[in-house]
Amino acid sequence: MMSRMRFWGLWVLVAIWGAVLSPAQAQWLPAFGRSRVGTAGFQFLKIHPDARSAALSGNAINLVNEPSVMFWNPAGLVHGEDRTWSVQAGHLSYWSGIRMQSLAVARRWSTGEVLAYGLRHLQTGPMKVTTEFQPTGTGQTFNATNTSMGLAYAKPLTDRFALGMTLNWVYEQMPDWQVHNATVDLGFRYDVGWRETRLAVGINHFGMNVTPSGRLVRPTLGRNDTLQTFESLAPPTVLRLGLSGLVYQEQDHRVDGVVQLNHPTDQAESLGFALEYRYREWMFLRSGYEHQSGSGQGPSWGLGWRIPRSYGVLQVDYAFVGRSGLGPTHRLGLMWSGGKRQEAL
Repeated sequence: MMSRMRFWGLWVLVAIWGAVLSPAQAQWLPAFGRSRVGTAGFQFLKIHPDARSAALSGNAINLVNEPSVMFWNPAGLVHGEDRTWSVQAGHLSYWSGIRMQSLAVARRWSTGEVLAYGLRHLQTGPMKVTTEFQPTGTGQTFNATNTSMGLAYAKPLTDRFALGMTLNWVYEQMPDWQVHNATVDLGFRYDVGWRETRLAVGINHFGMNVTPSGRLVRPTLGRNDTLQTFESLAPPTVLRLGLSGLVYQEQDHRVDGVVQLNHPTDQAESLGFALEYRYREWMFLRSGYEHQSGSGQGPSWGLGWRIPRSYGVLQVDYAFVGRSGLGPTHRLGLMWSGGKRQEAL
């Protein structure tokens, strides 16, 4: 068993360092030491898809264990509900009439292995078509669509160590162009064995550069220019390292804490903190903060309720995220777990 753990642990380290040091187009640090804003596409992948993670300000790679953890660290699926099936849906009310829906479905086996499917879909409301000569609008409108679908697999290698991987297909569409890409998420969780302390490492949205296709007509003085050549886009790859553990516990009361370091390829590094309070495993209070230079993001908070029923367990989550200038956002989440109870780590 220990030899298998060493083998898979070495595989994870090789994958991580390969991502960091690769000189190929999927560069890990394309502009280290300088501003990297605007160097990646598929920005909707940065939006927190579920309410619990949003309430924790995205500090989720080693604390969240619902099916939506596949979007953060697929290894966390191993620590989810000890039921055969789990289904989780989320709704985000974003700025300017933008809406985002998410869905994650997980299937657990008695061996502890988990297979999950995830979907994220973001769609804008009608937006005005503007040009340099008609900045207030041409009278036409358009919609933008962003979709991501993924298949995740997680496996416990020992009672303390778990690995996970997600393969994703990502698609963006505007009226005149579209682009799609394939990305990979890798992650592991390790239980230190003291006060339920867990160490987690995850790489999200790792993939190659891709070039949009389409035909864009731009009006100029006296004629129209047609643009058919576009610059390539890189996915917003990010490396996350998290440490979580038990902060306080007495009878029916429990507090878990997490610290998470985020290193994206197209933004400044950030450091996050979060706390989650539980009462009798049926009521939750959450709060988190991510410190990132120039982001304008304030603390987030949220509530959660678990309702056991004969047909399974229902969970309802709400999150409020404040941001200076743009205003707050609200998220709602609903999860159901049912079926035969399974062995879980």
